[in-house]
Amino acid sequence: MFFNNGIQKEFNRAVFDQMPRKDQDEMLQQIYDSGYSVKDIAKFLNMNSQTLYSRINAHRGRGAQLNPAN
Repeated sequence: MFFNNGIQKEFNRAVFDQMPRKDQDEMLQQIYDSGYSVKDIAKFLNMNSQTLYSRINAHRGRGAQLNPAN
C-alpha cells in the first residue's frame, strides 16, 4: 500500500516532469480519453484543473463532439 501511494506517485511525477511538454500533453490526453476525470488526473499530478483543461481537448474521445466532422 505504501508503494502505491508514496514512492510510486513521486516516481510517476518525476518521470512526467522530465518529459517534453508535447509528450506530457499527449499523455494527459490519453489518460483523459481512457475515462479518468480532469479532477482525478489533476489531483494525482498535483496540477490545477484549469491548467489541465488548457492542455487537453476535453471534447475529444468522449461523447458527442461540439463540431462533428461532416
